[in-house]
Order: sequence, then structure tokens, then C-alpha cells
Amino acid sequence: MIKLVAIDLDGTLLNPQGELSTSVKQTIQSVRQEKIKIVLCTGRPFYSLAPLIKQLQLHKEDEYVISFNGAVLSDARGETVFFEQAVSYENFLQVLYLGQQLGLNYHVQSKEGIFTSSLVIDQYTAYDSILNRVPIKIVKLDELRHIPIYKVMLVGEKERIDAAIPQILSNWSKQFNHMRSLDCFYEFLPLQASKGQTLQRLTEQLGIQSNEVLAIGDNENDLSMLQFAGISVAMGNAAQTIKQQADYVTKSNEEDGVNHSLLQLLNEKRRIKS
Repeated sequence: MIKLVAIDLDGTLLNPQGELSTSVKQTIQSVRQEKIKIVLCTGRPFYSLAPLIKQLQLHKEDEYVISFNGAVLSDARGETVFFEQAVSYENFLQVLYLGQQLGLNYHVQSKEGIFTSSLVIDQYTAYDSILNRVPIKIVKLDELRHIPIYKVMLVGEKERIDAAIPQILSNWSKQFNHMRSLDCFYEFLPLQASKGQTLQRLTEQLGIQSNEVLAIGDNENDLSMLQFAGISVAMGNAAQTIKQQADYVTKSNEEDGVNHSLLQLLNEKRRIKS
């Protein structure tokens, strides 16, 4: 029996306009009434989630959010952090130099915002700033030594990221947890941080087994949580590699695929009850 549903945001719960449908907001409340926890598992920083948490009424006691692609686990109010893992300054420098070799710009995400030492702001760094509704702070490189870095992001056109991936995979697989989150973003996190690992931490904290978890996602950064969950669902708009790994494929985020999957979950639970 499912006791927890872990849901990605961009490309999954949110439609292509970055919004929640009225239907999915209503269905999520129906799921919660069945004593099933809804946990947002996102690559976004926590500070950008307040409007969504409020719309979904997840700002109550005993609700949880996994943010920064698993680098932070907190309550949904942001009052208590149960787990956090930052990238060391030395490892950050390794990614910075790698980006320079590959012709990719960078920025980092911290609980204090988006930071870069680049004097010219990359268009994709600006996009991340708009997406998360936070300003970009330009600092001297050495200042980043004193800022908790949850994610280092190499940014650039899709074609540049495509070309960089083989070199990243051949040289850096064992030093970082890394993945592509959007066509223009390639992210580096500590080895101890991923959606799947932190979802496991949360379920152990709550006394929930992996076979009691349903996870829904669409991209590479969702793969670890899909592999952890007892039931995994890929969006219709998901990458083909993600669909191949999932137990089921639902409709796209344009077709409200999360709502479709949650309604199926509710119907199955009611069928068992009857």
C-alpha cells in the first residue's frame, strides 16, 4: 500500500507554463485525505518553493520537501533541516576548471541564492535566476570558500552540454553525483546527495518502506528516486531513458499526467477498501 508519493516539479507536476492545474491541486488534497504523504522532490532551491507549497497546502506540520536535487531535506515550512550536504570548495574548483576546459560557464546555488564570479552573466544563469525568482550575486572566487554550495551548475546551449557529457562521464563519475536536469544545465552535487538517497533518508525517518513509495519524474535527476521507489512513473514527456527505467509511463505534463497517475492511485486504494 502506498504511503508516500514523491513528485518532481519542472516537467512533471508543473505544466509547460510552470503552473499547477486546478485539477491536480484538488487531487493532491484527496490523496492527502487518504493519509498518503505528498513530498516535493525538486532540483529547485527551497527558497523558491513557498508559493507552490502554499497552493498545495503543504505548509502544515509534518510535511517535508527535498530540494537542491537531494542536497537538502527540510520540513515544508523551512524551519527544520534534517539533512544537508554541501560541495567542498576544492571540489567546486574542480568543476569550475572543467567548465573552462569545456567552454561552459558556471554558477552555484546556495540557500543564500545564486552566485558566480563571472562578470558577464550567462543567459542560462539569468534563466535560472528567473525560474527561481532570486537575484544573481557576483562575488570574488575566494568568497565562495565561505558559502555553502549545494549545487555547482555548468550551463550552456544544449549542443555544448551534449558534447561535454562524454568527457564528464569518463573523468568525473566517481567524484561527484552529477546529472543533467534541463537541456541547458548540468549539475554537480556531493556523492551523498541525490533525490533517491535523500528520499531514502526521509522514508527511514518516517518508518516507510521503499515498496510503499510511488515516485513520478521526467529527467535524469529523477532517476535515483524512481529506482528507489516501489512504483515508478515516468511522464509522457520524459526522456526515453527515463521511460525505460520506470514501471509505468503516464501522460505528459501538458496533459496533467501527475493528476492522471494520482487518480489511478486513489481508485486503486478505494477498490482495495471496498
